[in-house]
Amino acid sequence: MKLYHGSPHKLDLLKPQQAKGMNEFENIKGVFLTKTFLHSSLYAIGKTLKGETAFGVSKNKLVILGNLKPKESYVYEVEVKNPIKGHRGQYASEEKLKPIKKTKVFPKDYEKNIIRVKNKEDIIKKLKSNSK
Repeated sequence: MKLYHGSPHKLDLLKPQQAKGMNEFENIKGVFLTKTFLHSSLYAIGKTLKGETAFGVSKNKLVILGNLKPKESYVYEVEVKNPIKGHRGQYASEEKLKPIKKTKVFPKDYEKNIIRVKNKEDIIKKLKSNSK
């Protein structure tokens, strides 16, 4: 199955990492993946803000708290034989993955997919309204 991984880092090999999430799937040690290039692009761009501000990602929107500018990042295309299926279009692999393709992505190319909010509560509201 062709899947995508978004990261702010330039990588040659995708290695499983211990996640910290809100449910069992989001707490496994794995390489987290999505079905679409767009979803992984938005996640990768958002991750460039980690530690500086809060953000959230849906399949087609990146919601950012405040006006910080995200940086360029990378999307990796991989082939996974038996991924673990999560929810909201997420998958994971507990194995190391060698990317088939690496694409650099730029925030300016996704401006129509980025929403800025003034408080953390609005991140959840915007993500929920986009999932309908």
